[in-house]
Amino acid sequence: MQIFPESVQKLWNEWELRLMVLLSLFLQIVLIIFSNRRKYTVTPWIRILIWSAYLSADWVATVSLGTLSNSQGDSEGKLLDPNYTLMAFWAPFLLLHLGGPDTITAYSLEDNELWLRHLLGLVVQVGVAFYVFLRSWAGTPLTFLSIPMFVAGIIKYGERTWVLRSASKNHFRDSLLPVPDPGPDYAEFMKEYGSLKDKMDVSRTRKEKTGENPLQSTVGDDITIPSGKYIYKAYYLFENQFRRLYADLILSLDDQQNSERFIKELPFEGAFEVVEMELSFLYDVLYTKATVVYSLLGIFLRTTSFLSTISTLAAFYFFIHKHQFSNIDINITYTLLFGAIFLEIYAIIMLILSDWTIVWLSSKKCSLTGSICRAITSFRSVLTSDKRWSRRMAQNNLIDSCRRDEIDEVPRFFDMNKFLERYWYVTWEKVDDMKEPIFSCLVEMTNDVRDLKSLATQT
Repeated sequence: MQIFPESVQKLWNEWELRLMVLLSLFLQIVLIIFSNRRKYTVTPWIRILIWSAYLSADWVATVSLGTLSNSQGDSEGKLLDPNYTLMAFWAPFLLLHLGGPDTITAYSLEDNELWLRHLLGLVVQVGVAFYVFLRSWAGTPLTFLSIPMFVAGIIKYGERTWVLRSASKNHFRDSLLPVPDPGPDYAEFMKEYGSLKDKMDVSRTRKEKTGENPLQSTVGDDITIPSGKYIYKAYYLFENQFRRLYADLILSLDDQQNSERFIKELPFEGAFEVVEMELSFLYDVLYTKATVVYSLLGIFLRTTSFLSTISTLAAFYFFIHKHQFSNIDINITYTLLFGAIFLEIYAIIMLILSDWTIVWLSSKKCSLTGSICRAITSFRSVLTSDKRWSRRMAQNNLIDSCRRDEIDEVPRFFDMNKFLERYWYVTWEKVDDMKEPIFSCLVEMTNDVRDLKSLATQT
């Protein structure tokens, strides 16, 4: 017995792959535009949208690849059909989508621990796409156009897998540990002890005179943009101290004293700005492709994938004869090409407008640095947002939560009432008025601890 009429089944079989491919592209656009906003927004619908798109994106791209390989396998006698060849050209675009946008690689920390699963997915999905490519091989120019898109797709998917591995708990901690040192040869060390001691004394004297401690230097102080004055110092604290604290590593006594002295010299607004910047850097490392993108290797890979996509679009427009293909499939192919270019351009813009770029510029002694940083901040406030967090904290209404008058009307199906309670009774309140008393309390506690240490030393 047929549930759906034969005409409906035929229509679905004809449009299934097309709709899935377009849906995959749509989810990528949603993710790259909205995913970064969860850093500074508390609106529930945005978080639900990002969560749904993140979970659906991989599934849709994987199912599309499976459908594409299945249609190729079932189309005996049609392998040389130009329309099937054109559909096979969509396979590397699905790899590109599986690589995901630069603005999100993981939705939660647990996703980073699943990097081995993504590595297996990389091998399997590249194999499926390559299988589709071989089955549709016709020796036409369109077939060869798949090669640069394969390069871009594998780069994107490989970047995501590498970033997930780097942000996983064990690898993140191991990357911060120094290389084990067996120690010097004692006899040889004693022979060179005198010269080494002199060199260390000279180096220490030079460091004291020149003030090499970045927390005491004036690098970045001339950047006249909101929060730009402390951004270089915040990056130094993140790289050398905050990441180590997150990885449960111990700071040296000098690092503790330097950071403590630096924070205490700031006004409470500046101290919170520094912490805000450090948390923003940590978010980028854990949830985005920052560790790859903001490096020479990342710039090279980004340039390669962008040029591959651009060259594919140009070659498809000038060298492919469109009359032998369906107009619908031609339009979908153009949509995929322009969508891939849009994703690349948007990623490049986000790279330029990021705090990481401002940090790099602040370390360069150039008269144009301040103007460039102000331009970056202006464009960022227009295109995305210059906020780094919501400046709000969740507040639970305990009385309403205990009464449960409204939530009890919700059926207790799979404990959905507990899930809804997280949003039903929670409001988000501004915390600007709490910054000064919190900072004063922390400074007072730090002074008390220092006095106790001094007293214990004297006794």
